[in-house]
Amino acid sequence: MRYGRRTPLLERLLEAISVVLAGRPGARLAGLLPVPVSRTTILRLLMRLPDPSTRTPRVLGIDEFALKRGHVYGRLRDR
Repeated sequence: MRYGRRTPLLERLLEAISVVLAGRPGARLAGLLPVPVSRTTILRLLMRLPDPSTRTPRVLGIDEFALKRGHVYGRLRDR
């Protein structure tokens, strides 16, 4: 269906499928449901979603930090 429209509920369902399965597997699952969509549609829905928020790490350990020739190299790891 060209220029098809989706209800908000169907849109959330397809977004959830895209987060869990992404491309071809997501399109296959949607095809088993009465909602056939292409893998590019599933990927487009996935790319449109905002990135999940990240937390600031509470602890930075000594083994995750190093100095070398005036440059600071570090790796933050949430514990």
